[in-house]
Amino acid sequence: MRTRRLMLKSAAEVFDRDDYASARLFDISARANMSTGALHFHFANKEDLAQAVVHEARGTLWRAARLAYEKNSEPLQALTDISHTLGRLLTWDVVSRAGLRLDNDRSRKGREQFIQAWHACVKRLLDRARQEGRLAAHVQSQAMTCAIVAATTGICVLIKGGEGDRIRMAFTGFWQGFLPGLAAPDVLGGLNPGGTDEVVDYAVTASRYLPYDPEDAVGTKVAASEVR
Repeated sequence: MRTRRLMLKSAAEVFDRDDYASARLFDISARANMSTGALHFHFANKEDLAQAVVHEARGTLWRAARLAYEKNSEPLQALTDISHTLGRLLTWDVVSRAGLRLDNDRSRKGREQFIQAWHACVKRLLDRARQEGRLAAHVQSQAMTCAIVAATTGICVLIKGGEGDRIRMAFTGFWQGFLPGLAAPDVLGGLNPGGTDEVVDYAVTASRYLPYDPEDAVGTKVAASEVR
């Protein structure tokens, strides 16, 4: 297990630095301080290794999203907190960051599964906000979902390591501009575009230490319907 995690981290660091097309197995094995033959013992080729990085990243990101969701009963604040949680995690964890980029790499097949899950999460939270009277009357959920997914995914894909403060500022600025047109007037004053610190801190930290079952990426049926 330790050897495999070392390989995944080394691969993620190379994919994060060079992108998928430019990354070489020789560079990945050298970074892990092992032979290319030893790497091939665990992974058949570069795509096999990339899929493993993406799988690990999806698990961590899904866990983090679930935890942020479960800690907040207000759907619009939950949506805001999830985005800040993902942004923080991506600046901190190279495997999550490289995996998300690989998942959106047009040169690979079977991609964009996380962005599809994020789209479903945003849609369901907005639908819930609508049912609870939290949305402004003029909001069209489908259009708003597309806008939020496009903007937040764009920020996430551009994240680099060690940019925590800048990324938090980017998400805060986005929600400062977006929430006034999204939330009902009597709800807006109770929302924090900067995210709820204790929720984000908890979700980022705990997401790395929970078991991940690919068949139940977010733990409970309720959470799965929101995050997948």
